[in-house]
Amino acid sequence: MRSRYPSRGSTFEYYTWLFTRLSGIFMLLMAAFGIVYANLAGGRTLMDMPTQYRWSFFPTYWHVQNSDIPDVFPNWSNSFWQIYALLLFLVAAMHGFNGLRVVAEDYIHRPYLLLFAKWLVLILFLFTLFAGTIIVFELFI
Repeated sequence: MRSRYPSRGSTFEYYTWLFTRLSGIFMLLMAAFGIVYANLAGGRTLMDMPTQYRWSFFPTYWHVQNSDIPDVFPNWSNSFWQIYALLLFLVAAMHGFNGLRVVAEDYIHRPYLLLFAKWLVLILFLFTLFAGTIIVFELFI
C-alpha cells in the first residue's frame, strides 16, 4: 500500500504531491474570489446560489446571460476574465489529470499497460488543454 506522503527519493512524485495540495487550495481561493465578484458586480439584484456558482466556477458569459442580472457580457469579455478563466481551467486540468495519473499508478500493475495508460492520460490532457484554450479565447471575443 502506498504511503500518504511521497518518499523523499522521488523528486517528481514529491512535487506532484505538493502541486495537488496547493492547486486544490488555489482553486478554492479562485472560486471564493469569483463568488465575491459575483456579489459585487451583480449587486443590483438578489442572486440565487446556482447563478453565483455559474459566475465563479464557469466565468463564461453564456452561463450567466440567462440569469436576471443585466449587462453581464461587458463584465466577462475583457482580458482579465479571459486570463482568469484560462488560469482556472489550466490549474483544474493539471490537478485532475495528475490525480488520474496517480489512480492509474495505484490500480494498474502491469508495466506496459501502465505505460499505455500514462500516455493516454497525457494525450487526453494535451487535447483538453488545446480545446479549452480555444474555447476560452474564441467564445469570449
